[in-house]
Amino acid sequence: MSTAGEQGGLGKYIVVYLCMLAVTGIEVAIAGSNPGGAHLLPIMLILAFAGALLGVLFFMGLAAEKRSLILFVAVFTLFVMATINYGWTDSFRVLMGVPYAK
Repeated sequence: MSTAGEQGGLGKYIVVYLCMLAVTGIEVAIAGSNPGGAHLLPIMLILAFAGALLGVLFFMGLAAEKRSLILFVAVFTLFVMATINYGWTDSFRVLMGVPYAK
């Protein structure tokens, strides 16, 4: 007899994998239909976030952890993404160009 915490098994992972394949298929279909640029970015970001969330929660086992750890990982990941974008001295090349390139 299984309890509520033991439900799922291999079938759960197959369903999650099929959902990730479906998200990827939707992304490919959207990219192949040549939508406008203003609509493409938010849709693709939402789909990429959904696929990454499924992978992190189920295949990395984060869904079985405490809620405080999940919140910490989410906040830490957002912090790292923000500091990668603005923390490196290399990121200012977009604004000022490559120094000493003559």
